[in-house]
Amino acid sequence: MSNFFTDKEINLLKKAKENKNHIHIKNNSNRNRNVMSVKDLNNLISMHNIWDQNNFNMVIDKKPINFNKFSTKGDEYGFSRTGPDPKKVQYYIKKGASLVLNDIIYYSKDIKNIAYDLQKITSGKCQANLYFSMENRQAFGPHFDTHDVFALHCDGEKTWNVYETLADNPINHPIFKSNLEERTKAAGKIIDQVYMKPGDILYLPRGKYHDALASESGAIHIAFGIVYVKPIDIIQLVWDELIINPFLRSDLREIKEKKDLIEINNKISEELENLFKSERLLNPIMEFLKNWSYKFEEYNLMDVVKDGVNFEVSNVVTLRRENNNLILKGSKNSVKVPDEYKALTEFSFEKKLISTKMLKEHFPNLPQSTILKFIESMKEMRIFI
Repeated sequence: MSNFFTDKEINLLKKAKENKNHIHIKNNSNRNRNVMSVKDLNNLISMHNIWDQNNFNMVIDKKPINFNKFSTKGDEYGFSRTGPDPKKVQYYIKKGASLVLNDIIYYSKDIKNIAYDLQKITSGKCQANLYFSMENRQAFGPHFDTHDVFALHCDGEKTWNVYETLADNPINHPIFKSNLEERTKAAGKIIDQVYMKPGDILYLPRGKYHDALASESGAIHIAFGIVYVKPIDIIQLVWDELIINPFLRSDLREIKEKKDLIEINNKISEELENLFKSERLLNPIMEFLKNWSYKFEEYNLMDVVKDGVNFEVSNVVTLRRENNNLILKGSKNSVKVPDEYKALTEFSFEKKLISTKMLKEHFPNLPQSTILKFIESMKEMRIFI
C-alpha cells in the first residue's frame, strides 16, 4: 500500500529501474500537486535557524555562489548562528539564481511519506533535495548523479533534457568528477525532452546524463536520491575480518621477480575467497542488507505526555522469594517487601519499565495513594531509576 503511487506507477518505476531506462510519469490526480508550493518554500526557508552552508546552496549560470556572499551572522535578524541572509538570497534569486536545499526529508510529512514509499519500492536508501529555479536561467549543465533519481515536480514548469550517455555505475569518488566542458562532451546527444508539470515524476537511473531549464519563474522540484547496497559496501562491512587475518596484515618479503608477486597475489586471492565463502559472515551481511534503508522516525510527544514518566528497575537489585516473603537484595543490604506492595513489586520486576499509568491500569482496585507511595519508596531506595 503506497501513499503516493498507484500499483501501475509502482510497476512502471520498478521496470524502469531494472532496465536502467528513464521514465516520465504524468500526474493524473491531485495527490502529488500539493507537496511543495512557492508559499510553502517561503515559509520553510523563513525558519532561519535550521539553514547553514551544509544544507542551503545557491547556483547561477552553472556556477555555485560562495556561501559568504549571501550569508549573515544573524545579529540583525535574531539568528543564533551564521545563516542565509533573506535580502541577499532574494537579490541573487532576482538575478536568476537557483536555490538548492539539501536533506529535507523531515521538513514535510508528505516528503517523508514519499521517501518511505520509494524505499519500499526500490529497497534502497533515500534522501531528498529541493531545487527552486527561475525562468530560463540554468543552474547545472549536463551531468549525472551517483544514485537513482526520482524527481517530483512540485510547482511551475520545467523542461528536462535527457542525454544518450549512461555512465558505468559511477560512485561519489574523485575519479568520477569532471568539469562542465568534459561533462558536456561526454553526455552525447539529447534523446528526450521531458516537459514537467506539478505532480509529474521523472525517473533517471544512476549515471544518466541530464540537465533542466525552468519554463517559468518559481519552478520547484524535489529530487529523491536512492542509493543501493554495492559490493564495496560489503567489503567495507567485513573490513575488520581482513584486519584480523594474519596473512593480510603480515609484512611482505622482498619481491625480486614477477613470480614472487604472483605468488603473493594468489595467496591474497585464496584468503579472500576463504573469507567470503565463510558461512559465519552470511548472517551479519544479511542483517546489514535488511537494515540498509533508513528508518524514518518522528517524535510522538502526545503519547509520551499521555503515558507519563517511566522508571527503569535497577539491574543491581534482585527480587527473591524466601518462604512467603519477597526480598529485595542489593549489593550490600536486603529489604523485605511489605505485603501491600508484593504484587506491585513482582509486576515491576517482570516488566522492567514502569509508569504510574501502567500500574494504575494493571491494578485498578488499588487506591492511587498506595501506588504513589509505592513509587516513592522504590525511588528512595534507588530501585526505580
